[in-house]
Amino acid sequence: MTNYQITQSTAGAVVARDLSTLTASWLEYNADKSPCTIRAYAQAIRNFLEWLKSNGYKNPDRKIVINYRNKLCSDKSVATARLYLAAVKTFSKWLASNGLYPVDFAANVKLPSLDEEGEVHKRDSLTLTEVKSVLGTMTGASEKAIRDRLVMQIMAHCGLRTCEICRLDVRDIEQRHGKTFLLVTGKGRHSKARVELPKKLYQELRNYLTRRGAKKGEPMFRSVANRNFGARLQTQTLSRLAKLTLRTVGIDSPRVSAHSMRHAFATLLLKDCGVDLRRVSKLLRHKSVEVTEIYLHDIEESEDVSIEKLAALIG
Repeated sequence: MTNYQITQSTAGAVVARDLSTLTASWLEYNADKSPCTIRAYAQAIRNFLEWLKSNGYKNPDRKIVINYRNKLCSDKSVATARLYLAAVKTFSKWLASNGLYPVDFAANVKLPSLDEEGEVHKRDSLTLTEVKSVLGTMTGASEKAIRDRLVMQIMAHCGLRTCEICRLDVRDIEQRHGKTFLLVTGKGRHSKARVELPKKLYQELRNYLTRRGAKKGEPMFRSVANRNFGARLQTQTLSRLAKLTLRTVGIDSPRVSAHSMRHAFATLLLKDCGVDLRRVSKLLRHKSVEVTEIYLHDIEESEDVSIEKLAALIG
């Protein structure tokens, strides 16, 4: 990798520093964060350094970071661009505060807004008819068929992320006050949240686990492939499953994915069930209601009849 030379004076001498070698120290500084966050940070900074190399930049400044921001916005989703740039900003601030770089080169560079380039949300939602159609195609009596149907049902009925489903263990089923809950480990992996499981879905899940002879310490959803039979199901597997299942009902778009089931969970609660926004935010385990408001855009778009009204008026 190209050396990004940073010079600082130490007892009158000029010491050359390689920006790429400092990433390990920065990641170690962030060791109190979750493993998932550390991996995301590492990938984001690696992408930034590779971009610097490909463009021949050796000493990044604010103008260069803005160019990088623009490149991210053109190549990646807004959510990913925000994540990558946020990591660069954190890295830059750490370098400057520790005297490892003359300035905070990413200071005051704004993160891309969620509605930038017309993108309100990373993925589109599914309608109620589409959700029913998707789940209706998932039949079969094999362990794999039952497992696949269950994970798609849990995404639709409970709004779980793919990573949250993969982290579930058999022991993460809890009975309280006559209801059944899944103890879900979210993105940060710091604590578990209770997510209510519908009675009918719980019965199907229990039948699946009983048929398997599953023990409490095992993953709730396991691989049935020969090469890694019994291993924890991976997010990539769930993503592929969702894409393939959606295609069987004629839904094939880069903006529709496994996350679209979670998106549908939110929009159906808001639109069809009349659930309050704050309650939906809590069910989605969002940190703020502002994040949940993103899902309102789909409802506003689907209910907007302004263009058709004008067309009828003009004739």
